[in-house]
Amino acid sequence: MSSVVSAATTTRRVQVWQLCLGVGVLAMIAYFGLGHLDVLPGTQVALYCSANGALAVAAIVSARRHPSLRGPMLLITASAVSSVIGDVTYYFVALVSGEEVYPSIADVFYLAAYPLMALGLLLIVRRRTPGWDGASIIDAAIVAIGTGFLVYQFLIAPQATDLTSADQFVSVAYPVGDLMLIVVGSRLMLGAGPRGTALRMIGAYLGLVLFADTVYSYQSVNGIFQAGNALDAFWMTSGFVFAAAVLHPSAPTLVTRSNAATPDATTGRLIILAVGAMTAPTSILIQEALGQAPDTIAAAIVCNLLFLLVLVRMTGLVRAQRLAAITDGLTGLRSRRYFEEALGNESARAERYHLPLSMLLLDIDHFKNVNDTYGHNGGDRVLVEVTHRLRELTRPGDVVARYGGEEFAVLLPATGPEQAREIAERIRRGVSAAPIAVSDSRLVRVTVSVGVAGMPAVATTAELVLTADRALYAAKNAGRNRVTSAADSYPAAA
Repeated sequence: MSSVVSAATTTRRVQVWQLCLGVGVLAMIAYFGLGHLDVLPGTQVALYCSANGALAVAAIVSARRHPSLRGPMLLITASAVSSVIGDVTYYFVALVSGEEVYPSIADVFYLAAYPLMALGLLLIVRRRTPGWDGASIIDAAIVAIGTGFLVYQFLIAPQATDLTSADQFVSVAYPVGDLMLIVVGSRLMLGAGPRGTALRMIGAYLGLVLFADTVYSYQSVNGIFQAGNALDAFWMTSGFVFAAAVLHPSAPTLVTRSNAATPDATTGRLIILAVGAMTAPTSILIQEALGQAPDTIAAAIVCNLLFLLVLVRMTGLVRAQRLAAITDGLTGLRSRRYFEEALGNESARAERYHLPLSMLLLDIDHFKNVNDTYGHNGGDRVLVEVTHRLRELTRPGDVVARYGGEEFAVLLPATGPEQAREIAERIRRGVSAAPIAVSDSRLVRVTVSVGVAGMPAVATTAELVLTADRALYAAKNAGRNRVTSAADSYPAAA
């Protein structure tokens, strides 16, 4: 009974990230509640700074808990601390001068927070997809260029008439900082990799910050901004949400390397890309309808860039679709369809040039027991590891395919029966040489049975496959973990 109560208590225990969000709600209620009261000077500023302060502390805690996150978390900590210093400096300058000063030394710290945050997020991107993920880069570029045009058209261009003026230079610098976050944030959210709760929270942080910054820039351009307005709620919420994200149990998945080379072209992703590609021409139509003069040169450049990027992306999707049709989704090996086409081409080539052609069919022994004992996740690990070993044990010109279930096929061009048997033995020994991890704490030794057949001993490709299949079943019937050739009277024991 006590164990049940203990388990229930553990289940109901409030987690740190949930506590962080709760503290954020209380801090915002106190912040806006104290705005109408004559309280101790600096209390409201301290409450406002609590959001970025919480982010800095949470990032340090996450860096200590998860060494893989240390680099990104230290940069995010530096960004949050820079924002806190900017808030304190802004308040101090206003207190000394008796009025709000813009621009001031505080803007140096505010602006420094942007590249630090962008670098931290970029480091997360590089950990998730260390290779060249061209599809995600194109997707992010489409969104960033489309959104960036809006930022330029409505926020940067109206203030960029005289950048020698300090206030206009600083006013332009803030949208430029937002552009950095848009570029890196788009790459992070649209890239491949696991999408846990922590990543979704970071997406919410980016949305809140960019929305608040955009409204702030618009209000500044039109001279209607007032300190302490509702935008502070968005900025504070973003800080607490990001702090909760790095404290969430799924935070380590932020830097988990992606298993997929490129993300799937889902309906949601295509909608986002369509909206990003339509921003520039749509904004021109809106400005024309309102009787405003759009920047047609910038719009033309952006539209051409977006058109080219969309064209390149569609080309990549077509290529990926073709590749998916001939590639096994789990192992990355060629599909049975591709293998059969390659078999036909190689047999024609062998007949034309009077070359031998051999084929191996191999099957993982007792694979059903692996699935029944360790589940399909354990079985998938075995299939992936056997695939890895097959690639290392075969030659560069050989065609390796997943033939079905736990069965694999290897096509050996210009290979006679003796050499084919040597390769089959090398594969058999290599697969069984070391155990395979079916879980984080469990290893299992796996063996394979191999059937060998070749041309011109058989006349057609259909006979070649059938003969290899019969040899495979002869190996399994003789005790498994052995190689059997079509010409064998008795299979050789392992």
